Amino acid sequence: MKISIFNGVGTLDYLLGLVSGLSQVKEDDIDVLDSFERIKVFAPFNNVNYFPVFSVKYSKSTGIKKAWNILRFYYLQVFYLLSRKPRIIHFQWLERHKIIDRIVIPLIAKVRGHKTVLTVHNVNAGKRDNRNTWFNTLTLRLLYKLCNQLIVHTEKSKEELQADFKLPGSKISVIKHGMNIRVNQAGLTREEARNILEINQEERVVLFFGNIDHYKGLDVLIESLNLLPLDFADNFRLIIAGKIKSSEYKKLIDEIINRSRLKHRITSKMSFIHDKDVEAYFVASDCAALPYREIYQSGIIFMAYAFGLPVLVSDVGNFRQDVPDGKSGFIVSENSPQAWSLMIQRYFSSELCINLPESRDKIKTWAKSNYSWDEIGKETRKVYESMLQE
Repeated sequence: MKISIFNGVGTLDYLLGLVSGLSQVKEDDIDVLDSFERIKVFAPFNNVNYFPVFSVKYSKSTGIKKAWNILRFYYLQVFYLLSRKPRIIHFQWLERHKIIDRIVIPLIAKVRGHKTVLTVHNVNAGKRDNRNTWFNTLTLRLLYKLCNQLIVHTEKSKEELQADFKLPGSKISVIKHGMNIRVNQAGLTREEARNILEINQEERVVLFFGNIDHYKGLDVLIESLNLLPLDFADNFRLIIAGKIKSSEYKKLIDEIINRSRLKHRITSKMSFIHDKDVEAYFVASDCAALPYREIYQSGIIFMAYAFGLPVLVSDVGNFRQDVPDGKSGFIVSENSPQAWSLMIQRYFSSELCINLPESRDKIKTWAKSNYSWDEIGKETRKVYESMLQE
């Protein structure tokens, strides 16, 4: 089978996991189109051909260089689609320039005779973020119509696709998200990780990690700290690590931190966290907190599981299915400061936390068997086979 994955320069985590699963069928010929910076990541896969089509340009680059980079990005994709005989084209993260990504590229693939599948990581991110527009909805509707098959990670996402975009259930396959296999694990000890982050060895540490936006509810978590008992708070630390998307939301977060009575108990690094630094955050922490208002599926859970770190999550999206209560973390039924304050206290008195080294080992073992990329690769390949039979 000939398979091409257009990643749209989206997240590497899912792409790497998917390719690792698909590559188990050695007879398949897999092409990956993504950025120049990721060439070495896919070198170990013998049946994977890597096509660099994009170079990350930073803010200091000139406008001409950025424009040329975008033009080359789309030219190389279009040339690829037109020059190849019909094959499976697997799209992801068609978000950069909506008309080209969501209409032009899929339309060219369809006209050329390729069979197309799209992984719908977010059914409608605009709706989720309260930033939806008629144009966003229209381009999504056209994209979903143009693709032969769609893959989502949860039943809830499938139901939303059917309800909001009037798509038949036969066009949508539910395939779970897999474990994070990208993060570097050098084998840091808890003590070493805390020394790196300059955290007291005896503190109770909660981690909020990843890109920061309003829908992720960081403000709720910070507000909850004011409700912690004083004796508990004296030995507590919240770590915030991740790039914040909105200047407006950053202003709100800064205000909430500044007026918090526990602002001295908050360590904040609101910027991009490099891969080599990720391990220290997850090893140093006692749990990760995801107080999300809305979500389809979060890759942060699978990053936490890679380190065996328990998670505290709000009751949204697929969290109830991905977080067995008391086994790999706890569900916060009400996403309010009061509920989060109580849950934080409950967690640190739970067996899950008291026996954290043992809990970490159990979570890793459970997650590896439950979120196997080999199985996900097999399920994804079945979707490809169904398209070839159409």
